[in-house]
Amino acid sequence: MSRCKNCGVEILDPTDKCPFCHWVLDPDHSQKEAMYPDARIIFRKFHFLENLVLFLSIVTIAIVIGINFWINPDFLWSFVVALALIYVNVILRFAILGKSGYQIKTISLLIVAIVLLLGIDYLTGYHGWALNFVFPSAILLLDLGIVILMIVNRRNWQSYMMIQILSILFSLIPVILFFIGIISFAPLVFIALAASAFLFLGTLILGDQRARNELKRRFYI
Repeated sequence: MSRCKNCGVEILDPTDKCPFCHWVLDPDHSQKEAMYPDARIIFRKFHFLENLVLFLSIVTIAIVIGINFWINPDFLWSFVVALALIYVNVILRFAILGKSGYQIKTISLLIVAIVLLLGIDYLTGYHGWALNFVFPSAILLLDLGIVILMIVNRRNWQSYMMIQILSILFSLIPVILFFIGIISFAPLVFIALAASAFLFLGTLILGDQRARNELKRRFYI
């Protein structure tokens, strides 16, 4: 909005001259429009950041692999560093800047973390600690996270039932691996299965009708 000092008319159109007397207009700074931040600039900054982290990660991986094969090629410690940097990039691109829901992000990051730790276990001589301890511990950590989220988001606690079902399915994997002889430490495996199963059962019983309605809505039954 501008005001003509010559004839005193307020001009709403975006013009530099008064349409009546052709006087050069001065903008009226007394009224300022609320402006939103330019989302494109913010997106470009984050996109540059993730590309910078990716570039620095690639350079670092190349350097440590070169040092590893030059100094001590018998122990591939550089691949452990590479896996850690890969996980950092996954967290940045998928968990922080990704557009997926937090439940999908949680499950995906859990799977990637387990796979990377299995890779580290294999590169360090494979002692079985990743499958025997990390895998079931990650499931227990997931169950704890679900409980915390349900407490924080009490009004919408029933929405976490699907991720509870996924936790039960994940906890069955180490049980199967135990029975086929790949996992040797049984207590933590069955503790993880029991924790996931009882969490779902408790939610279903204590949630009563709201819990059953959520299952009907999810599975169309």
